[in-house]
Amino acid sequence: MKKYLLIAAAALLVAVTANSQDVFKQQGGEKNFEALFTPLGDTPIGISGIKYRSFTSASNAWRATVSFGLNTTTSYSEMGDEELESSLSQFDFTIAPGYEWHFAGTDRLSPYCGAEIGIGLGSVSSVTETFNGPEDIVELETSASFFEAGAGVFTGFDFYIADNLYLGAEINFGVTIVSQGDTTTEFIDEEGNIDEMTTPGSSNFSIGEDVVGAIRVGFLFNK
Repeated sequence: MKKYLLIAAAALLVAVTANSQDVFKQQGGEKNFEALFTPLGDTPIGISGIKYRSFTSASNAWRATVSFGLNTTTSYSEMGDEELESSLSQFDFTIAPGYEWHFAGTDRLSPYCGAEIGIGLGSVSSVTETFNGPEDIVELETSASFFEAGAGVFTGFDFYIADNLYLGAEINFGVTIVSQGDTTTEFIDEEGNIDEMTTPGSSNFSIGEDVVGAIRVGFLFNK
């Protein structure tokens, strides 16, 4: 009888151990980075900013998405014997901190909801070479800046396909205010001097939903 009890106890211990190993998702204390996966797109793997999460427990996590962009495009055109250059420079920076609440789900599925706020700023400028007279080449610049702020709520899920590795999706709903500053444009006046004019800025308010148009792919570490 004791032999059968020992066998049953051993079998129960093995079952409990195996069940604990079948939990693939976060347990608390993990860190997380993720990318976006679009298998049918031109760029299968990409990012929309760097998204970082820190799980304070199995059901709670801080998150932050940081995006930084700096791009300059240069083009050339020929006028007579001269080659004129035009360039367009764009800069943007955004950060969106937030908080997530995760629900029980299953050993592999971790549904969640949360809230976040975001701020961003950026600028765009263009420089164009043109003739000011028969032989004099000058540069004319146009520039503007913008500021963005928003807040929203979101819901989504992580499905763990392996230990620490998940696929997921997310839906967001929020409000965004974009304020564009004055646009300054240089031009050549009737006397051949470089002058500038200013176009007043504008603001835009939007509210609505946004679906992440890609599969989220992430991994946990420090588990």
